[in-house]
Amino acid sequence: MSRSSSSLLARALGLGPGSSAGAIRFHGVLALLALGYLIGGLAMGPPLEAGKLTPSFFPLLIGVLATVLCVLQWWSSVRSAAALDRDNAADEGDRPRGRRLSPELTLMLATLVYVLVFQTLGYVLSTLVYVLGVMLLFSGLDKWLSKALIALAITAVGFVLFNQVFNVRLPTLWG
Repeated sequence: MSRSSSSLLARALGLGPGSSAGAIRFHGVLALLALGYLIGGLAMGPPLEAGKLTPSFFPLLIGVLATVLCVLQWWSSVRSAAALDRDNAADEGDRPRGRRLSPELTLMLATLVYVLVFQTLGYVLSTLVYVLGVMLLFSGLDKWLSKALIALAITAVGFVLFNQVFNVRLPTLWG
């Protein structure tokens, strides 16, 4: 094993000096817990029987998504620690420290949350928050009031379109 790969492995396990061991361990434990949840979902039985969804479908879906996202976050913390080590070695104090989620991953997480709360919060509230959040994610907080009005208009047009044109009853917060 080369020195760089053993160093990366040591950082991944939270053993190296200056490797942000706490974040790496935290995300690693979350990934293991998500994997345990996925295994529990697998024990519930097959997700499909006779072409129909079974009660194990959504726990399996959530388990797969949680495991994948936790592993990605763990890997991101390992890479972030490696970049921090390189920055410290080069004495470049100008770069900002830490790392945020990429906009793509943030969008995927926001979409997952939207799908999960859609039935509970209803179309209007969940769609309004989702559309506004996506607009703010990609264009910043400037002119937030006009973005809120645009999100409200998109939500209203979608509601009228599905409710009146397509005759699809959307879930509402009020029942």
